[in-house]
Formats: sequence, structure tokens, C-alpha cells
Amino acid sequence: MSSSYTKIYNLLRSSEANPYEDYLTEIIAPLFEQKNILISFFKEFASIDLIDIHDIKAHTQKTYTKLITHSTDSRPDLVITFRQGEIRKLVFVENKLSSGEGHLQLQRYQEHLQQSEKAGFSTHLFYITKYFDPKQIEKSSTPFCQLEWFQVFTWLQENYKADLYCKQILKYMEEIELNKSRTFLPQDVYSVQNLGKTISMLDQCLNGKTSYTFINFFGKPKQWGNRTIELRDNNRYVMKNDQSDWKFVGCGFTFEDSDYPEVAVFIEIHANSKHTAVLMSAFEEFEKINDGWVFQRPEDQNDWFMLYTSKSLIHFLAEKDHIEAIEQFFIDKLAELNKIKGNLSELKWIVNEQETLSTDEEVAI
Repeated sequence: MSSSYTKIYNLLRSSEANPYEDYLTEIIAPLFEQKNILISFFKEFASIDLIDIHDIKAHTQKTYTKLITHSTDSRPDLVITFRQGEIRKLVFVENKLSSGEGHLQLQRYQEHLQQSEKAGFSTHLFYITKYFDPKQIEKSSTPFCQLEWFQVFTWLQENYKADLYCKQILKYMEEIELNKSRTFLPQDVYSVQNLGKTISMLDQCLNGKTSYTFINFFGKPKQWGNRTIELRDNNRYVMKNDQSDWKFVGCGFTFEDSDYPEVAVFIEIHANSKHTAVLMSAFEEFEKINDGWVFQRPEDQNDWFMLYTSKSLIHFLAEKDHIEAIEQFFIDKLAELNKIKGNLSELKWIVNEQETLSTDEEVAI
């Protein structure tokens, strides 16, 4: 089940903008208004012990008018103000997920903070990124602290996972992959050692009889390299192809929704399809009359939806020949999925392997 924040984000997002950074900042900001969390954050990431702090406030997207040497105004993602005894504190936090630093962004922030120091503030500048993004900025009286989001995730998980609010934030951070592990567990080492053999066995399940059946029903799948792209981007090792009008058929192994890998056959539809209403109606009816098939409905009008069937890999381990049993599952379920084409013969389907994507669809994929 998705975190509350993912559900809210899905309601708010639009096809024109995808403001992950602003959204994460908004849900993280209230944490820093909690005295114990703010103290812990400074100790963990700035090696500073805060004592006697009060009047804590966290502001998001606060604009600072450009200085005479600046070309633009500045708007730090998060501005934290508080008092330590009689000392006024001003903290800028810049959050980066998929984007990089804006033009002279950190330099501008530093210069704004230096102006605030002249007004009696003690200042700090934090730069938190999803990916390694080393920065060298001029030394000044404003301490500059750079860290990555996996460090924040680890700190929250180790100290505040019992807090209900933090628990939802941690779950959301996992969903947007800010929880990257930094240690190899024994099972990870074993997996790496046997990676070649494992990939070879997965390919044996997908090639040969399965590939022959797939081509017979749905045309030639994408090249082998697409399986690794799917593994990187969607945590699944599958072969699939484009059936035109944003319809995609595939089969393979998924690694995300359960404790063990799932063996799956699916058809997924992008919201850009011209026939979403027809397809959703057909999937709903198909689910009713075909055991084991699930219609995963879209959460909003911009969301993908899919029809799929799957079994845990554990189910096949009792068979004498695991690969043969998995191949037979793929063959049987691809044959069942082929009924969709017969039920929706008025739609375009790709069987001829020479047919190619339109330019727009190819770019979007």
C-alpha cells in the first residue's frame, strides 16, 4: 500500500509539472519545527550541539530579493529560523532530487546569509541531494554542509521510525528511492557472485518457447537490452513490446510487490492512449471471467493502468524442471491474454515484427 504522501501527490500532480522537490520539502518541513529533531539534525550533520533553542519556525519557498550583484531573486527550498538563547539563527536548506544547482544558486544563498549575519544572525547552509554532487564554494562565516538524502533517511529511520509522522515520511522516501543501502549483506554478496548464472536462467525462461509464443501472439519483443533498462527503472526483468496507441504487452519477473519474485504476464496502458475507456471496460470484464487475472485501475486520469496475472516464484520450486514450468506458465497466460485482441479486434495490434513505433511514442518511452 502506498504512503499517504504518495496518494496526496498523485492527486496534486499534473501532466505539465512533476514538482517532486517542492513536494518533499513541504512534507519534511514540519519535522524541523520539532525541537528534538532539529537538535539531532544539527548534531548529526553539522557536528553542532544546540542548547536552549526556542521560537522555531520552518518556511518553504520564501523569496529573497536579489542583491545588487545578483541576476535573479533567490528562493531557498526551506528556511529555518530559531533562537539559541539570545542568538538568532537563520538556516537555508536546498533540496535536489532530479535537478542540479541553479545558476550560482549556492553562492547567492551564501551572500544572502552573509547579509543576514550583518544584521546579527548566526547562519548555516545545507545542500541535500539525491545523487553525489560535490560543490566547492568560497569559505565564509556561514558553515556549508553537504549531504545526500540516503543519509537523512538513515538518520530518521534510526532515531524516529516510531513516530507516526516520520513513519509516513520514511515510507514515502522509500517509494521515491531515497533509501539507498550503503552496505552489502551476505545475501547481496551471494547474489553478485551468482549474478551471471541468475540472469542466464531468467533468460532461459524468457527465450526459446516463451519468445516463440510471444512473437506468435504479439510480435517481436524489444531487444534484450530493454530487459536491463526495465530492471533499472522498474525493478522488473521482462520482455515486452509496443502494441501501438500506448499499449504494452510483456512477461517476465517482478521484484517489488512481495517478499519473493513474481512470475508475471501483463498488458499495461498509458493515459495517453486514445482508447482508455474501452480498454478499462474490457479489462474489468476480463478480470471477472478469467481466474487469476487482476485489473489494476489508475489512481487518477494521468496514471497508467494494467491487466496482469502472476505467481510467486516459490510456486514453481516444487517442479522437477523449474524453467520448463515457468515457460509453460508464460505460454498459457500469453494465450489467455491473446483473447483481449479478439475481444478488441477494432483496435490496432502489432503482430508484424517489421512494424515500428511512431516517433512520438518512441521518444516518450
